[in-house]
Order: sequence, then C-alpha cells, then structure tokens
Amino acid sequence: EEENSQTWLVFVAGNKKYSLLSSSVQEILRNVPIFPLPFVPNYIDGVLNRYGEPYAVIDPLPLLGEQPQSSKLFIVLQGKEQVCLKITEVVEFFTILESELKYFSNSEAGKYYVGSFSFKNEEILILNPQAFIEVAEKGVE
Repeated sequence: EEENSQTWLVFVAGNKKYSLLSSSVQEILRNVPIFPLPFVPNYIDGVLNRYGEPYAVIDPLPLLGEQPQSSKLFIVLQGKEQVCLKITEVVEFFTILESELKYFSNSEAGKYYVGSFSFKNEEILILNPQAFIEVAEKGVE
C-alpha cells in the first residue's frame, strides 16, 4: 500500500523556520504597501490591497512571544477570511511522507502549532493557520 505524502511551505519568520501545508497557501506577495489600522493589537500590522480586496496582515511573531518583523513578504492564506501572514523569507516547498510528521497533543502544542517534522537536520514547527485567523478576527472586532 502506497503511503500518502504532503507538500509543505518552509519559511523563516524572524530567525526561526516554520511551515504551513502548501494547500493552505494561496499566494506569496512581496513589497506590497501595508495600510495601518488604528486601535488594533500589535500583531495586526494593518491591511494590504490584494486585487482590490483588503487583506488583514498578521505578524505571527508577537503571538509566539518574539519581536515583530520589519519584512515586506506575505503568505496569503487560503480561505474566505482574507488574511495573510508576514514572513521574513521563503525557504522552499518540501514534500514528506505523512508518517514522518509528528503531531502534538493540544496540551503540548499551544494553539499556534499542530506538529513538526525534520527538514535538513532541523525540527520545523507546523503552524496552525486557523488559530491565527481566529485571533485576527477577535483583534479586529
């Protein structure tokens, strides 16, 4: 029986590598102006204009206990919520077998991580894009 594989986007945010399932990524944008919003938490940078539609820009690092990024690179997340994550650098798309993924239990992961995998002798954390979307929706309300 053939084992399923999955493709992941490995990227850098700040100075750490993270990943997202490639099917949760709609597009990667660079050097798009951000329009600040008043009275929002520090993890929401504002909105950017993507084909005439506003997309909320979330910097995941303040939510993960790190310093905010000054990058102009964004991952547009798949879905109707119109959210993108600010990142520092794209590393590569990487395909691995499902058996090589390590999923966390809810207690050990916190809400922002779902698991990890080994990539070039480094453990890469898998981000939970839905957790960032939910936090952004609460922050903008």
